[in-house]
Amino acid sequence: MDVTVDELIIEEDRPEHIARHSITIDEVFEVIAGDYLILKGRSDKSLLVGKTNKGRLITVVVGPRSGKNRYGLVTARYTKKKEQLLYMENFKGGEKLR
Repeated sequence: MDVTVDELIIEEDRPEHIARHSITIDEVFEVIAGDYLILKGRSDKSLLVGKTNKGRLITVVVGPRSGKNRYGLVTARYTKKKEQLLYMENFKGGEKLR
C-alpha cells in the first residue's frame, strides 16, 4: 500500500479534535513531510506513523478524497505499542530500512 499525500484536507473541527490528543496541525504536516510507515486502518483509512521534528512518534489517520493523492485528516494521536514496534522494525535511526 502506498500513500502519498499531496493535498491534506483539514475540516474546521479537526484542529480542536487532535488537540485533545495533544497533537498540533504543524506536527501532522511534519509527519506527512517526512518518512512514515503506512498501515491499513479501518474501512478505507490509512495510518501514517512517523516522527515530528521534536522526535515525537505519532499516528496520523487519513481517508481518501476524490482526486489523486488527496486525503482528509481524520485524527492524529500518539502511536500504539504495536505501531511503535512496527515503525522500529522498518526504520533505524530515522532512516527507512529496505
